[in-house]
Amino acid sequence: MKPYLPVFLLLCGLGLLLPATPSHAAITCVFTNPLISAGQDPSVAQHDGYYYLVQSSASGLSIAKSPTLTGLATAEPVFIYTPPRGQPYSYDLWAPELVYLDGGWYIYVAATERPGANYTHRMYVLQADTADPQGSWTMKGKVYDPTTDKWAIDGTVFEYEGQLYMVWSGWPGDEGDFPQNLYIAPMSDPLTISGPRRLISEPDQPWERSVAAIQEGPEAFIHNGTLSIVYSADASWSRAYKLGMLVLTGDDPLDAASWTKVGPVFSGYSDESGNVYGPGHNSTPVLSPDGSESWLFYHAKTKPGDGWEDRAIFAQPFTWNEDGTPNFGRPVPAGATIPLPAGELCGLVAADGDILAASLEAPPEGVFELQQSFIDTGMSWLDTLGSFSVAAEVRVADPATPAPILSQDGGISSNFVLEYTGEGFSFTLFAPFGNMSISAAAPLVPAADQWVHLVGVWDGQTKQATLYVDGQPQATVALEDWAPWSARGNTILGALRQGGKRTGAFSGVIRNVQLYSGALDAAEVQEVYSNLH
Repeated sequence: MKPYLPVFLLLCGLGLLLPATPSHAAITCVFTNPLISAGQDPSVAQHDGYYYLVQSSASGLSIAKSPTLTGLATAEPVFIYTPPRGQPYSYDLWAPELVYLDGGWYIYVAATERPGANYTHRMYVLQADTADPQGSWTMKGKVYDPTTDKWAIDGTVFEYEGQLYMVWSGWPGDEGDFPQNLYIAPMSDPLTISGPRRLISEPDQPWERSVAAIQEGPEAFIHNGTLSIVYSADASWSRAYKLGMLVLTGDDPLDAASWTKVGPVFSGYSDESGNVYGPGHNSTPVLSPDGSESWLFYHAKTKPGDGWEDRAIFAQPFTWNEDGTPNFGRPVPAGATIPLPAGELCGLVAADGDILAASLEAPPEGVFELQQSFIDTGMSWLDTLGSFSVAAEVRVADPATPAPILSQDGGISSNFVLEYTGEGFSFTLFAPFGNMSISAAAPLVPAADQWVHLVGVWDGQTKQATLYVDGQPQATVALEDWAPWSARGNTILGALRQGGKRTGAFSGVIRNVQLYSGALDAAEVQEVYSNLH
């Protein structure tokens, strides 16, 4: 196989737009929730053009980084901290919170001295050693006031009117499970609590204690001078988990009388639109890439039964009420699609072009002649959790031989393949393990010298795959047996992946390759084809 460099030019970064881009209508660009199929207690920080998501596991703490909000779905987490054994913070790291304060990064996390010793949970803080939170970290120790060294989890730190505060979930006594109350204390710096804890809220409402009397996961929402603490209520292992809110209506955040409880403000349901189980433990709000939208990250269960194993991370936009409090609306069901955050790339994301062709020592028009070979583009160009479209013009060398044309790797299986089957062309989507597939196919056997323009469209809103040949729709199929999934591997020309192995190799010519974020409609596909002919 001839060695090739990465074969696409990222148009958004260079501000370019190829003539073949549809111009008469806006392409529909969506992503599918949950954004991350396995995760809990999301803490997302936004800083200097990047989004950071911290998660905990039995191994320690990891951070994913992405320039886009939905890019966190495919960003590879970097492990940044593994606690040493024999310390008070060696085990059961819960709900890490990533915060940028006073020019540096901090992670606040609950931890225990031995596995399963929940009653030893206390809040600890790590400080980043570098400006990039994916670098090394140093454990700085316990965050507490010596007069009230009691059980504590889910600490959040924020600044309000020039003063730092920590709010967390705690027990009123030294031992026990319930109730879990919300406490607050002032801080003199990001590492130090400077006063005793003050109780600001108890789970005293029926909707906070239908399964267990719990308030936890507090997060500060500050808008137009209004401070709200959004917290999780009831049992996290059940479908009863939900969000409540405390609004600072008085003058002193340390005084329980200054807070007004509102709720529930975000809870599950089962109706004709779908099922939502136990939405809760959200992050602080972040903005869309262009700054025009506010977004909420949270986790929810994907099954109705009790347990923590089925939690997934969701993201959806929200608005603000006139009084400065957040208005979350309703949580979206698993499998629901949402328009991409404003400012994320929608439309043509990559194509072959003059600069690319020159770098490959290929003709200026970007024609790729392959003989039983393939091209690894070196990047994962498409977010397969959302809508996407792939286009290419091909000339197969031997109409009797099947030949993959475009695919994207996703572990042991490609997510999709645009291919020639030997009996026609098809656009096929595979289940995560490649054991199921759907195909939109056209029974067209071309002549050996015949050019054919192909477009495969996956519409995440309708959950349908459509194949177009020479600008005309040929077949549409619906996805019913499995949900869309994220393929993080590279985009490939001329081959696909099956059973963990690279299979197929293209013989012929591929040109006018174009990849789109979003689902092209029939008129847009016709425009793409007409622009090339």
